[in-house]
Amino acid sequence: MYKIKSWFKSRLIADYAGTMMVVAIFIIIFMAISFTLLSPYIAREQLSSKLDTMSSELVDNYSTNIGEYHELITDVVNNINFDCSKSDRKYIKTKTYNKYYIKNLQDNISLWAIDNNKEQSILSLVWEDTKGKVSIDFEPIISKVTRNKHCDDCILTVVSIPNNNKTLHSQDDDENVLSKQALNIEVFKNSLILKNYVDPQLLSLISMDLKPLLFIIGGLIGLLVFFVINTYTKHQLSLHSLIIKGIWRKEFIPYYQPIINVKNNKMYGCEVLVRWWFNKKELISPDEFIPYAESNGLIIHITDILLEKTLAQLSSLDWNKSSGIISINLVPEQLENKLHMRKAVDLIIKSSISPKLIAFEITERMSFTDLDKAAAVIDYLKAQGINVKLDDAGTGYGSFSYIQHLKLQSLKIDKMFVDTIGTFDHRLSVLDSIIAFGKKSGMEMIAEGVETKEQSEYLLNNGVYLQQGYYFSEPLKFEQFHDYYKQDQVNN
Repeated sequence: MYKIKSWFKSRLIADYAGTMMVVAIFIIIFMAISFTLLSPYIAREQLSSKLDTMSSELVDNYSTNIGEYHELITDVVNNINFDCSKSDRKYIKTKTYNKYYIKNLQDNISLWAIDNNKEQSILSLVWEDTKGKVSIDFEPIISKVTRNKHCDDCILTVVSIPNNNKTLHSQDDDENVLSKQALNIEVFKNSLILKNYVDPQLLSLISMDLKPLLFIIGGLIGLLVFFVINTYTKHQLSLHSLIIKGIWRKEFIPYYQPIINVKNNKMYGCEVLVRWWFNKKELISPDEFIPYAESNGLIIHITDILLEKTLAQLSSLDWNKSSGIISINLVPEQLENKLHMRKAVDLIIKSSISPKLIAFEITERMSFTDLDKAAAVIDYLKAQGINVKLDDAGTGYGSFSYIQHLKLQSLKIDKMFVDTIGTFDHRLSVLDSIIAFGKKSGMEMIAEGVETKEQSEYLLNNGVYLQQGYYFSEPLKFEQFHDYYKQDQVNN
């Protein structure tokens, strides 16, 4: 699981846009399909809600028309004989059926039931005086009203009352639908119960009609979900956020690359290089975070952590017994801040390593904003015994002006120029010019990025005998550098 997480995080850092595009497609498709799969449930809820509304409206309609019923019942009682004869029943049926949907299934059985105590009928008109009693029972025609466009007999409405085993429905309804579970049950204040049964075929057809719309809605919601996730992920997994977390957790650790004096094959010292031990489980290459950290000012905090850890680790080696120089990289912004450098010097003084064995390398790839401030800070550092070197000489902003203005006495020749040795690259002449300038100025010169014997010999023959690179050793974590240092002490 951790390998998967690490791979995903590294992918986000390396190709955020591409990775999130894949995530977006997955989320949108997943949400669209998920909403489509909900269509049977939504179809059921939609139809149930429709039937609930129609049931309520139908019962309300009977209640609100009570005034018309009074006129109806008055007309009926004035024109019948109260002897339950065929003529009486025919008149009632003729008078009421067409307008009010009232019907008698048999001569003396209404479509509607009366409760067990025979005290209250359901939706009934009752008239009683000395002549006799007339009771007209109404049929709710929900199943008639809700005939669906897909089929003629998909919905069946059943009427019942509590504590009565009678259930009533229209004669022409399909009773096979009764074998299904009721889609919804509506109970009214007068204890009337309406149950609506629906053929699964109707729900299936409604579900099919809903699927295209639900697919679109699901896709749009998926797009919204992705937007939220993308915003959150950018914040949580952006390089800036990750570096800040790494600084807070002190995940940045020193690696040490030996610098060799090829005249006597003795270690002159080492350059401290930063590595990011991400989550203390995964090593991230400096190329993936150093440029960003430098351009956003985060490198200052990383350097502070690096200096603290370097002093602690190398103090355990009794470094003072050697004359090895520990070179640590800085950016111009740090050298323009005297207060910040005072804190760094205080940290060095409190350690067991002499300031004379510390050197700060200032890269030429970044420009100074105030050379006078930088010169004052460098003078302060020199007074403490700390040397300052120009790193990446010839690659950026005005090497010679920096050397003159800042009074630097050491420079490092960049790998870009060392790589031209043994080639016909025009930059080889630049390398020769840098070496000639260094010699004439009496400067200490260190060549970095030496990877072959040919490069090492060329540099030595031209007077550059302090060298570092994979030809001698790769950057080493502390445990490896500990062994390297001890072996160098034994050999020399």
